[in-house]
Amino acid sequence: MTAQDSDADALPRVSARIYRQNAFRVTGLPLSSTGRDIRRKADMLAVIEKTGGQIPTSDILPLRPAPSAGDVRAALDRLGDPRQRLVDEFFWFWPAESGAARDEGIAALAAGDPDGALRHWTAAAVSGTGAAPGDADTPGDADTSGEPAAPSEPAAPSEPVAPSEPVAPSEPVAAGDAASAVHNIAVLEHLRALEVEMGAEGEQPDWVSVYRRWGHVLHDDRVWDSLVARIRRTADARLDVGLARRIRAALPGALLSIGAEIVVAAIGDGDDDRAERQLTAMRAAQLGDGAREALGTALRAAGEPWADQVGELCEEAVRLATDTRAAGLDQAAHILDHSAGPLARLDRMLAPDDSTRVRTHDKVALDALRCLLLFDQARDTSDASAARDHPRMIEVITRAERAAASEAVRGRLAENREILDKASVRLTCWICHEKPADPGAAITRWMHGDVVRAVRELRWNKVEVTVPRCRSCQRGERGRGWLAALRCALYFVVAISLPTMLFTSAGGGYIFLAVLVAFFALIVDLNVVVGSAGRRQREHIDLFPPIVELREKGWRNGERPLGVGGA
Repeated sequence: MTAQDSDADALPRVSARIYRQNAFRVTGLPLSSTGRDIRRKADMLAVIEKTGGQIPTSDILPLRPAPSAGDVRAALDRLGDPRQRLVDEFFWFWPAESGAARDEGIAALAAGDPDGALRHWTAAAVSGTGAAPGDADTPGDADTSGEPAAPSEPAAPSEPVAPSEPVAPSEPVAAGDAASAVHNIAVLEHLRALEVEMGAEGEQPDWVSVYRRWGHVLHDDRVWDSLVARIRRTADARLDVGLARRIRAALPGALLSIGAEIVVAAIGDGDDDRAERQLTAMRAAQLGDGAREALGTALRAAGEPWADQVGELCEEAVRLATDTRAAGLDQAAHILDHSAGPLARLDRMLAPDDSTRVRTHDKVALDALRCLLLFDQARDTSDASAARDHPRMIEVITRAERAAASEAVRGRLAENREILDKASVRLTCWICHEKPADPGAAITRWMHGDVVRAVRELRWNKVEVTVPRCRSCQRGERGRGWLAALRCALYFVVAISLPTMLFTSAGGGYIFLAVLVAFFALIVDLNVVVGSAGRRQREHIDLFPPIVELREKGWRNGERPLGVGGA
């Protein structure tokens, strides 16, 4: 890798399977393996494949299920590339550098005791600094990379990682051993958390602690001095010591991209609590000044497949609407229906003002509007068809307006919705608000306004407002009129016949009295029943938007002002 490589290129292959694909874990080779050791392992693999023997597994955290021959061969190939090997070394356990014949932490891992390894490394980290691992104020060896070190910031004190408190050795350990311990604690906690996320048995991972451990690594210069020393020991011209700085700069983004992958998997599984726990830990992670930007980048990259899915959905719908414009309304609804799921998942991950989220929401809204406009150009413009289509068009454009994320797009959709609302008012029965209006059943009302009073004349304007009504409501009104007439006739029939039958010899006195009662009943009926219904209808007609607009401008009911020519 050259000095011109970007920071992002330093960790090009990072995913939630990073430890399951780690070349040292897959092959079982130690970090000190030479090219000869790698070739010997490859030769042994070839013999095993021919004889049908069982491939040996790693002593340290062996994979379950065991890796295949193809997995081992791919891992050996990675070890042959010095840059890929360095990445795998960084995400694996560093042995003590003090020359001890046995690393107690790695020995505990090989014995199946990860908690014992954590106790040992915690004690070594504390003893090597006199403070918690990751304390940025602890002086370390000078940075020998030849490039400025990443900015340091104080880290929170370390917490116990095992059931029992670690006991620091009586003698302080070397700085290199302490650096390895700080690094190994982070790797082990990260590995165990990822194993549980991918289905292994274990307690719910404490991702806040995992990110805190990596924060200790990022802020401890001794760790990066050790990485520089490892690069120098390789004596490979393809590696330069500046690679350590670039890995340090790329590490926050790499860690957060793994977290984003977990969030995506949790949301896809419908496990909102798991996704929220991971998001909360990622947002609280103290991974340096660029962590916030790295978090946004990681979440956007993880959510890109959902954004692409929405984009493909919209493009296909627009294509179909362009080919068959009469299908535009159906395609607009199709976009809104099938984009709801991906949009909801993006909303869970991304901030409201995130560019990917805003762009995707606006694309859904604008492409739905585009399909509607294509439909509007080809639809049947007859009153019956328009009355049928307009309510659905209004519903679709209202949904598109809610889906939009930017004010500009929402404003554009609102303008189109208002146009549809105004047109829909004249196409739907104003009485029942359900059925298409029938021109032959419309109600007309004259209004006058713009009255100008001169010395000898009075001028005004008048307009006839047509209130849409359907045939069914017209028949209902006529039916109420006939029913009222029938009741009136019934009053008088009863008033005449009842006294005649009851008082046959009493003459017309009782009949007159009964007719008088019937007349009063008629008056009450006309005022209470018929009059009340008429008043309600007139009040409802007064709410017709064109009439309301005229009233707001000062217009009044009638063809002419009061007191003029028979008004």
